[in-house]
Amino acid sequence: MPSQRLAAPTGTSQAPRPRRAATGLKAQRAEATRDHLIDTTISLLRDRSYHGATVFEVAKAAGVTPGALQHHFGSKAELMMQATAAILRASGADGVAWPAADGPLAERCAGLVNALWQRCYEPPRFLAAWAVYFGSAGEPELRSQIAQQRAALGQALHQRFVQVLPELADRPDAPALVQLVLSTLRGLGVVRLFGAAPNAERVQLQMLAVLIDGHCRSAPPARAAATGAAGKAPQRTRPTLPKPRTSRRP
Repeated sequence: MPSQRLAAPTGTSQAPRPRRAATGLKAQRAEATRDHLIDTTISLLRDRSYHGATVFEVAKAAGVTPGALQHHFGSKAELMMQATAAILRASGADGVAWPAADGPLAERCAGLVNALWQRCYEPPRFLAAWAVYFGSAGEPELRSQIAQQRAALGQALHQRFVQVLPELADRPDAPALVQLVLSTLRGLGVVRLFGAAPNAERVQLQMLAVLIDGHCRSAPPARAAATGAAGKAPQRTRPTLPKPRTSRRP
């Protein structure tokens, strides 16, 4: 007998192919590959500097072809921008046990300095980011993107600084103090390029906390004295000097 094709029962349909699941799995694999390439890039930046982290070397270290790397990022500039963005996200203010604003001032200052140091400047990824900063001098577009990312991070850290130390909320010199602290920590991080010195770093972090504590305890600048009660600058008057005595001749 000739074979007959069985028709599907009425009211039923063949099971659809799991296209969405396949698409989702493909996207997950692509994202995992991108993350792996970014992690490899950060490692090479730390170990071989910006110019040593070429597309070929990153692909070789990651176990992919240069074409696969360019498929995900397009160019070295795009790869470096994404690597820097990943570093700055990992250095952000979220996910950190910041000191509570109602704790003792000295403990808050020390806790704030230690949190900033351990989160942003002590990890090896900090030097990897600066490898990109120094190496991208001839790439203005990449440098501009990095500057915007760093500005956003700086603003977030400034807000966190004032949240931990509300004593600085009304101080006009608070931004300068925050920049001084971040610049000091940044310098300590860059010096680690020549090797870590834990004892010296610990002493300097303690001194930085003492500096912040003293600034918070000092009286805020008196605006009223500088501007006058009515909001106008007080007029300066010359001091009245006594008139010289005239000697009378007898």
